[in-house]
Amino acid sequence: MDGLKWRVGEVEISRIPEFELPMFDPFFIYPALTPEMLEQHRPWLAPKLLDPATDKLTISIHGFVVRTRRRTILVDACSGNDKTRPSRPLFHLQSRPWLDRLAAAGFRPEDIDFVLCTHLHIDHVGWNTRLVGGRWVPTFPRARYLFTKAEWDHWKDEARRAAYAPDGHIEDSVLPVIESGQADLVAMDYAFDDEAWLEPTPGHTPGHVALHVRSGGAEAVLSGDLMHTALQVAEPQLSSTFCVDPDLSARTRRSFLERYADRPVLVMPTHFPNPSVGWVKPEGKSFRFRFEN
Repeated sequence: MDGLKWRVGEVEISRIPEFELPMFDPFFIYPALTPEMLEQHRPWLAPKLLDPATDKLTISIHGFVVRTRRRTILVDACSGNDKTRPSRPLFHLQSRPWLDRLAAAGFRPEDIDFVLCTHLHIDHVGWNTRLVGGRWVPTFPRARYLFTKAEWDHWKDEARRAAYAPDGHIEDSVLPVIESGQADLVAMDYAFDDEAWLEPTPGHTPGHVALHVRSGGAEAVLSGDLMHTALQVAEPQLSSTFCVDPDLSARTRRSFLERYADRPVLVMPTHFPNPSVGWVKPEGKSFRFRFEN
């Protein structure tokens, strides 16, 4: 690791942070969590992953930029600025220097060839657009924005959107991209090339995907919201309150962990705190996430 960059063979992956803080009561985000289960894991969760002062799980909001030999791909565009989110105060009318951090990592908006949304939740689409002259316009003027067809088929239903959140994130961060003609609806196994392709990871949302990167004998998987915290690696049956299909989410997560446990594959979730990446290791009948030092 070089600062916030990693090399996976010939591919460079940069982490672009938006913010990180103790955010969720464990029993809110994981409805099936028991007090006994939390106490069992508290010794390794605290203080990095479970803040002792608030007893909240620490969450990072960040995206990744994947630069292959042929193209530059932004994966998950965080929560954005100037968005009206009264039901989500952490995302409401924010003014964060995320584009400055993108620039510090070496990327201008016009350098991005593709924007991949692993799914269409509020904290993964915000920087898809920015406010210009009172209108929401695509932030990345040259990019093709990729959503899986299964994902859009779910969220294009206005009643489903309203049931998830009343704040209009599809209206200000997805529909303007579609109306601009920059959006492509793709299959859940879409391949950019032989270095980067999608893997279906449904459950959190119907069209949720991970991005698999392979180059020069090295591998990484950008896993989106398959796991929000490392507690779900140790207890893969715990699905979040935000999961559309909790049972499918749990099955998909266990299958993922079994597939990558004890393999030299760098796992890069979207919400684990800095440095956010590491490896899945077997532990008894379950697993642990070992952060890269």
